[in-house]
Amino acid sequence: MTLDELRRRLQIPDEDTPKDKYLEDVLEEAIEWVQCVCNQDFLVDGELKLPAVAKGVIAQYVNFEMQNNAGIKSESIGGMSQTFDSVDERNQALISKLSSAGLRKLRFKPLGA
Repeated sequence: MTLDELRRRLQIPDEDTPKDKYLEDVLEEAIEWVQCVCNQDFLVDGELKLPAVAKGVIAQYVNFEMQNNAGIKSESIGGMSQTFDSVDERNQALISKLSSAGLRKLRFKPLGA
């Protein structure tokens, strides 16, 4: 997912660039979070190939972080709206979305470990 795609998903005009460095940092954090939650790197032939659902979750994650408000009550992206009371609730809602899309892979621990 590129910065340009994130900007489109968040409906940030092309000329509104002062926060681009911040967006790049949070985009990287959001991608790593999704990779960790899903227990997969989404690399195909060495290139990051995120499913559309994962990209939507990443955009929601970034949008939440841009609000600088851990107690945000609601957000709307691309005609979809969700309510969160805390970062934990936001994370659980996004994890649920990734699970529903079948993107989370189970981690198995060997017996006795």
